[in-house]
Amino acid sequence: MMTAMRIGGFIGLLLLAASPALAQPLIPLERTPEPQPQPQRPSEPFFVPPGDNFQMTRPTDADHYPIPPRVNYDPAFITPLSTKTETPTSTGRMGFAGWVSPATPVGAEQTLARWDIGWFALGFAIEWGGPPPAAPAKRPPAR
Repeated sequence: MMTAMRIGGFIGLLLLAASPALAQPLIPLERTPEPQPQPQRPSEPFFVPPGDNFQMTRPTDADHYPIPPRVNYDPAFITPLSTKTETPTSTGRMGFAGWVSPATPVGAEQTLARWDIGWFALGFAIEWGGPPPAAPAKRPPAR
């Protein structure tokens, strides 16, 4: 009899502890509207790649060497560490960038030192002389 009383007391305590969970409705009474996804703003890439290599001009010192440098100075900027620059006549960028630093063709031809293309470099870079900035969109006059 004592064990039946203990089992009954245990079941009673179990039901008493579980009663708040049993009182919860299974289906919500009022549906809340689902939040609409916010439109994504287009973000800049992490690296701003170099310009169009097919429209690149010769470096200014190319005429001083029998074999001109094989690569041009064309930095790839890291977006969070660089900023755009604008003047009325041109655009550009400055900040932290990576590029291939052209090797100067010096030394004897037999040492093959002239055939070294260049070395990877990281540092502060400035680029200017880009296309003129786009004209801002004109607003219609206020009425």
